[in-house]
Amino acid sequence: MPFESPVDAAVAAALSMLLEVSGNPKAGNVDRMHEFSDLKYEHFLASATASLPVFIEVARSGKIGEGIYKAVETSKKWHRASNVHFGAYLLLIPLLTAWNAESMFDAAKVAVENLKKTTYVDSIFISKAFRVCNARVISANNLSLQNTSVEKLLLERKVNVYEWMSMAPKENIIARELVEGYKISLRGAEYILSSDLEVNEKIVFLYHKFLSEYLDPLIISKAGVDKAKEVLELAKKALNSEDPFKAFEELDELLINQNLNPGTIADIVVSSLYLAFVEGWRF
Repeated sequence: MPFESPVDAAVAAALSMLLEVSGNPKAGNVDRMHEFSDLKYEHFLASATASLPVFIEVARSGKIGEGIYKAVETSKKWHRASNVHFGAYLLLIPLLTAWNAESMFDAAKVAVENLKKTTYVDSIFISKAFRVCNARVISANNLSLQNTSVEKLLLERKVNVYEWMSMAPKENIIARELVEGYKISLRGAEYILSSDLEVNEKIVFLYHKFLSEYLDPLIISKAGVDKAKEVLELAKKALNSEDPFKAFEELDELLINQNLNPGTIADIVVSSLYLAFVEGWRF
């Protein structure tokens, strides 16, 4: 059940962001019940709402790099937080350029094809967006976003977005999604579509399922690989417990107290929800 218009796709993208942040409990991340001193639930509501006109524009224009930059800039006009949705924009914007795809699989395929058609100008826009929102990322050996000269290097080497993402460390699962065709997000969408749980439960279980399978890059950047592995094992234990929701709440409290938020996992949940909408999911 493809979208009827770019507006439909944009609504689905914004709704995916709203649903993800509203899912509760999600261990370590902002939701309706938990937040951080510098990152509030309301920041995510403001960001998702402000993104809607940009999403419509991207679906109509197909401009990936500029779309990501405009989304970050527009979001920042409505809140005082630093990074709210940078990772989600990296995943959603390419998908929106494939708004009229016939299925979620086609959407993922076309999104990657469009990433391959980008130019170094798109890459520079993404670098500028990163500087606006000051997102935390894993250090990379090649063309790291943390390198203050990266825009000059992108220009000199004429590196497009797909090529740039291909250089990212293997732990950067957002880059892997963009290069490998949204494999994780498609699995997430299939779970959303096949599960008989209520909406919040679907989101919560999918989030912890991913948390039990993938090392979160944001935790790696904050606390190292060993801590990320520890969180992964704790998520596995919670999923397999007799009362998973209670275990999720306990893990949530533990991670919040340690200031550990698996933000990248949350971003993958957003793209999973969007792809489920592409496939016709409604609730």
